[in-house]
Amino acid sequence: MAINSTQSLMTTWRKCLPAALLMGALVVVSHPLQAEALDQIAVVVNSEVVLYSEVQQRMQMLRASKANKNLAGADLTRAAVDELVTERLQAQYAKENGISVDDAMVDRAMESIARQNRMDMRTFQAALQKAGISMTALREQTRRKITADLLRKQIGGSKVAVSDREVNDLIASQSQKITAGERYRLQHILVTAPNGATIEQVNAARNKAEDLRKRVANGEDFSNVAKQFSDNNAANNGGDLGWQAADALPSSFVRALSLMQVNDISPVVRDQNGFHVLKLLEREGGKRALAAESRVRHILVSTQKYPPAEAKQKIDAIYQQLQTGAEFAQLAKANSDDPGSAARGGDLGWAKAGQMVAAFEQAMNTQALHTVSQPFQTQFGWHVLEVLERKQADQSADQIREKATSYLGGRKEEEQYKAWLQSLRNGAYIDYRMQGAAPNLQLK
Repeated sequence: MAINSTQSLMTTWRKCLPAALLMGALVVVSHPLQAEALDQIAVVVNSEVVLYSEVQQRMQMLRASKANKNLAGADLTRAAVDELVTERLQAQYAKENGISVDDAMVDRAMESIARQNRMDMRTFQAALQKAGISMTALREQTRRKITADLLRKQIGGSKVAVSDREVNDLIASQSQKITAGERYRLQHILVTAPNGATIEQVNAARNKAEDLRKRVANGEDFSNVAKQFSDNNAANNGGDLGWQAADALPSSFVRALSLMQVNDISPVVRDQNGFHVLKLLEREGGKRALAAESRVRHILVSTQKYPPAEAKQKIDAIYQQLQTGAEFAQLAKANSDDPGSAARGGDLGWAKAGQMVAAFEQAMNTQALHTVSQPFQTQFGWHVLEVLERKQADQSADQIREKATSYLGGRKEEEQYKAWLQSLRNGAYIDYRMQGAAPNLQLK
């Protein structure tokens, strides 16, 4: 199956061969070798060969890369050979499984490399020729790099799973950085279980703390619960700890606060003094990610349920009723084809940027508060909407979780892909004929 070019793959290839690296390859001419040495076989990979000349060109490019500045001698040779062997194995696997990269995709990648070096293709080709680098060889190397990226996505892309526990653990490990410069106004409940308490005492304290947390999370007044049941000195003040800097709080508190928003109740936090429950009343300082949110209600007339002309007539009639004072919630319950929101009088709750389809979001963002929009169409049908509230919401916690999930997923994909490459090597015939080419260790 031929794979068409995509911007993401072009970006990946540019990472594989950054402009600075290629420029180094253009200006550093490889050491002269005897003609017979260039034609010798460095490695046999199944039924294909890697030549000395290929190894020398790859070593030249590695020397120009800052990431490999400490490589020299046998280590540089092994690194070059390792890359070439891996590319051959990947290309062989791709061919066997019907994965190919078309010439147009390679053309676009080569043009991108030339642009990064601030050259047009004619100048780029002349520079390669002057440096003794074959355009044909570079095109094939580019093709193999793109193929490797396609394989990486195919092998690891859809199989990794990241658990909430893994995300929470990563965030906890970085909580000091996440909360740097922040201050909090907190309420606090403590159920003591100091070091030296018996297992029975610890379990009883934990159960009590969980019960108290459940009560305040379900709406019971935090101050009253703290006054009645908390063991800390601030209990008489309803557990109010006042303003506290993040770097002055116990690390167990900071880990919980890193993902909390104002008015959130923390999970039960354990430390050497016992079990704690926190409520975040206010936050200031640090770097927070604020974004606009709108609370919206709407009425939908589906164009799948009604013919287009009839759907438009129906939404116009509903709009006219709203203009003459009809109650929005009642009309939504009686007429909306969005069953989830219709039961709530059309209420969709709070909507974040990017959560709604484009036409709906545009209407939502431009409509004045407490006014009804004119009918507008999306792929679902015809709508009217009313914006009930707008606010700047703290989305830091969501963004932190998204970044942590993406990081962990990428790391798992990389580990999985490396394991797959190692299995590919283990099943291959590889004959190292060039001195110093054989790896000392397994594939890194």
